[in-house]
Amino acid sequence: MVEEMGAWRGKADRVYAQLRHDIETGVFAPGQALSEIELSTHTGASRTPVREAIRRLAAEGLVDLEPRRAPTVSRISLRGARALFDFRRLIEPEAVRAVAQKAETNPALRDDLLALLDAFHTMRGVPYDETFAEQFRRATAEFDRIVALHTPNSYLARAIADLRPHSARLRYIAHGDRSRLQESVNEHIAMCTAIIDGNPDAAAAAMTTHLHHVDQAIFRQLLGGEAGEILVS
Repeated sequence: MVEEMGAWRGKADRVYAQLRHDIETGVFAPGQALSEIELSTHTGASRTPVREAIRRLAAEGLVDLEPRRAPTVSRISLRGARALFDFRRLIEPEAVRAVAQKAETNPALRDDLLALLDAFHTMRGVPYDETFAEQFRRATAEFDRIVALHTPNSYLARAIADLRPHSARLRYIAHGDRSRLQESVNEHIAMCTAIIDGNPDAAAAAMTTHLHHVDQAIFRQLLGGEAGEILVS
């Protein structure tokens, strides 16, 4: 029985991770209905772990549940996006400031960031294609993971981790502006370098600059021609 429960939980976790990734990256668009039958086919899982995954995604605000209707991917509101970025501007510069202070005495953290810095350098000047997009997505997600993992204040780290799926959805929208991606590569290089150098002020300033530019890119995309398909007031 314990082994069966463990196997079921593992399958539910896998389905949840896959569906969350698909929502974050736009495979399932805001407002799209999520049929249990179609999700079972999509994930190769039975309907029970699919239901569990949907419940978890709804608890995170990524899926909307209404009586007698199929679950839907939550839409994005301008007000909600603005509120999220206002909050990020409050907490993330302070998080990277603290991580930069920690890096001075944490060789493992520095090694992880040096490897990530190399990855960002290899992306400099590379023309956009699907391979570049995937490398960039993985590198930026890894940067977010490292910051959340090494933020010494547990409440601050938890807040950042809770924002990650919503930030990822908005980041995907921002990446619709492909002309900005190289700028973002350089911003991540600046943040990684400042943390590795143990320079808290430079790390916080680089994060503030990055969030300002991402904010602008997101709202340009949200207010573009296809905004009506993903936005709610």
